[in-house]
Amino acid sequence: MNLLINNAGLMLKTPMLTEGSEDALRREMEVNVYGVLAMMRARNGGGAIVNMLSVVSWFVNPFNATYCAPKHAALAVTDAARAQLRAQGVQVTGVYAGFIDTDMAAGVNAPKTSPRQVAERALEGVRTGQDYVVAGDEARDIRAALLADPAAFEAKLREAWEQGASPWAA
Repeated sequence: MNLLINNAGLMLKTPMLTEGSEDALRREMEVNVYGVLAMMRARNGGGAIVNMLSVVSWFVNPFNATYCAPKHAALAVTDAARAQLRAQGVQVTGVYAGFIDTDMAAGVNAPKTSPRQVAERALEGVRTGQDYVVAGDEARDIRAALLADPAAFEAKLREAWEQGASPWAA
């Protein structure tokens, strides 16, 4: 089976209305959206595509909003590709993770999922034909909180912003 894994990502940790946010947003869009799209277009056909998304595909964390916006867009690109490619027999799987214990999240003081666990869950999702893979406990908990009470979840983010502290600080 041909397998394309879109795992490249850029997170500049920029609030949306701060100095330099427009540049940060453009750079993150280039990697996190246009890069994903370019790789899917360049694939050899058939098989499966795995797009590493993020829990912030589902909401906006104001502390890194310029990262969240492209991840929202990457979710839309993933869903559109899934619809377009299904008739060709191409499986498109979106993988949703919280912080992964990689260089990107090195300075983040919050629980992290191991890269091995994310990879294992992503590959299991491909093997079992899943369109969506929640790749860690934090992602599962965030998804459950969002589904249970979206307004309370958003209020938690607003409160964290107003206090100047990440809602996920350990």
